[in-house]
Amino acid sequence: MRKAFFGFLILLAGLSLAQGTDYRQAALAASALARLQAVAQGATGEEKLLSWAKELKARAEKSYEAKAYFKAAREAQAALLLYRAAQGEPKAPMGYRHGRGPRDWGYRGRDLPARLGSRAQALVDRAEKELAYYRAQDALVKALVAEAKGRLEKEPGRALLLAQAALALISAERGF
Repeated sequence: MRKAFFGFLILLAGLSLAQGTDYRQAALAASALARLQAVAQGATGEEKLLSWAKELKARAEKSYEAKAYFKAAREAQAALLLYRAAQGEPKAPMGYRHGRGPRDWGYRGRDLPARLGSRAQALVDRAEKELAYYRAQDALVKALVAEAKGRLEKEPGRALLLAQAALALISAERGF
């Protein structure tokens, strides 16, 4: 399966070069959609978040077919974050490597909930400000920011993922 996938990516890159499109963006979008498809097959969790993720998955596939590769990749990224949020409260922030390698520095999880909460608060604030600044018209972005604000106190991990999904959608809408 992996060989077939990489063969597909190479074929896609060759076709996009022949058509004059950016093959890197096309390959990135194809990779994100393939990962999204794999995650969506076994997704379980909160229905509200799953329905938003399915909606974004359909949007990403339409954007890919329309050759809007950057938008498709960002929408797929947002859908992946929503699927992750639907599964439940994450145990550690993204990028945190507990007990492995040089990043550990002896913290071993001390003060982790406080750091997670402060990072979630910062991302929710950033999403709110970008929503206002760029005047995003997408109703789903507004709903994601509102949902993240509502979950900030009790579920900071989910609020973090929801804010990241909102930021990815804002980025997809504005094109950078």
